[in-house]
Amino acid sequence: MATTHGTDLDELARAFAVRMQGSWRDVDVAAFTQSLRSSSSGMNDASISLALERARGWFHERPAELFVCGGRACRNRLRYMAELEEKASGHQRGPLSIAITECQGPCKQAPVATLRVGARSTMFAQAFNDCDWHGILDYGARAASAGTLLVDAGGAQSFLFDPVHDHDHASVPLQRLAFLVGHFNGEGVYPGRAGSFQKEVLGTWEAGGRFIGLRMAATYPLKDGRNDVHHALVLVGYNDATGAYEARAYTDSGTTRDYHLVLDGERVIFADRAPGHVNATAARKILTRSARGYLELLEIQRGEGEFETYSTIELSLVPRTAV
Repeated sequence: MATTHGTDLDELARAFAVRMQGSWRDVDVAAFTQSLRSSSSGMNDASISLALERARGWFHERPAELFVCGGRACRNRLRYMAELEEKASGHQRGPLSIAITECQGPCKQAPVATLRVGARSTMFAQAFNDCDWHGILDYGARAASAGTLLVDAGGAQSFLFDPVHDHDHASVPLQRLAFLVGHFNGEGVYPGRAGSFQKEVLGTWEAGGRFIGLRMAATYPLKDGRNDVHHALVLVGYNDATGAYEARAYTDSGTTRDYHLVLDGERVIFADRAPGHVNATAARKILTRSARGYLELLEIQRGEGEFETYSTIELSLVPRTAV
């Protein structure tokens, strides 16, 4: 009987270590001890203390690990549990280890899991099916390989969960612009005239899904054989107070520019700066979701005339290299 209690206690202590992300206070231990005594007998302070020390070492044992909650609420809702248990069996190879634990706590958010990379941890919630977990596992593997959680969360972004703060973990309105997230590149053209240009964009969720960051570089060949290269960083967000989509661009010339985005179905429209060598009174950009990424059109207006297309480029997703 003591052996059974020991095994159960170690499993519960490990779940506690995951829930506390490897660090806890005396008051946390007291609450944990009280919960054990109310549900089981034969456990004393010394055995609990030893189990917690073992759990602390176990939690930090590997460089990176995904701890999947195997509590009742999570098992009842997680349709991918059998596959995760197979991956946790030790037969998988790769930078990310996987472990199944007892209940990790926030049952209302089930299914949940905790990812630790180095000394930092993050939590996922309400991930139900295989597609959800493929995104989480992909992010976990890339984070483990890089040695940091500060890599693009990709498909895992919508499942990130902050158990400490009350705010929503992501901006729901900003999901309409989720097609901008990813690694894109393409070759642009100028309808009606010769010439082309190259553009690359890296779109990432930022600040827990509250913003989208767009790092971009555009290369314009010059007649003398040189390349005119421009870099910019754009942060896109949703203003809850005004109900507006806003963006701010930071350029390699040291300037900033603010944009007001208008969403029209699958299109995003905003006023932009006309090319310096073009006689135009106004310009606007139109981003339209496509099967491979999105289409970017720059339109200009001459005098009081209609807007006309100045350049167009299809930015296609760059296939992600498997980790």
